[in-house]
Amino acid sequence: MPEYDPVADLYDLEYTHDYDLPFWLALAGREAGPVVEWGAGTGRLAVPLAATGHDVTAVELSGEMVGRGREKGGAVGWVAGDIRDAKPGRRFGLAVCAFNSFLCLTSPDDALAFLRNAREHLVSGGLLGIEVSAFSPDELVDPPGGPQLRHDLTRPLPDGRLDRFSVSRYDAASQLLQMRLFYERYGPSNVLESKRAHDLTIRITGRDELLLMMRLAEFEVEAVYGGFEGEPFTSASDHLIVLARRG
Repeated sequence: MPEYDPVADLYDLEYTHDYDLPFWLALAGREAGPVVEWGAGTGRLAVPLAATGHDVTAVELSGEMVGRGREKGGAVGWVAGDIRDAKPGRRFGLAVCAFNSFLCLTSPDDALAFLRNAREHLVSGGLLGIEVSAFSPDELVDPPGGPQLRHDLTRPLPDGRLDRFSVSRYDAASQLLQMRLFYERYGPSNVLESKRAHDLTIRITGRDELLLMMRLAEFEVEAVYGGFEGEPFTSASDHLIVLARRG
């Protein structure tokens, strides 16, 4: 799995969205028992879930991410570990694996190991929710002339801004998307203060493969959505959300 320690300090600057939070809050309010987030980053979801009164455990591989999550305070119980085999020591009513954490599992065996571990830590009838990006075929095809540098985002900061660029290549045989991310941080006078590069590999997983793996891990698929308002999943969807129960 990729190691996120080198960019842990940029995570909260890079990912500021919360449009998915109401969806997970609604599920946490509906399901009985404590909540675990697998691949929690710095707690973008886990911290507000705990702030609303839920009993939340957050599992994250990156020690730097865990440290930053703990600094946010709140009642989250942090576990530094690999989602394929981490043992939080309890069972949960709801498990969340959101925002492409599942795609960081770069082989089917890794994905199945996580699913089986997640199932082991759910109570009978407990719910697992997985959300990943739904990539269109066009997004995975190199443009003429090969991979090109893209400007992905700009994040305004109180003392400047953060820009991210990337170059990526997709291998259809392995389903691996290899990315090199370039970060540039500018100060208040628009002066470049720092820059760094980070390599990241994820494995693209489609709906039918994900559903099959969940069934192999003995989950009962309950719902498939294409968005956080419960939209049907279609070829135009930006997200793939699967909810499945431990029988």
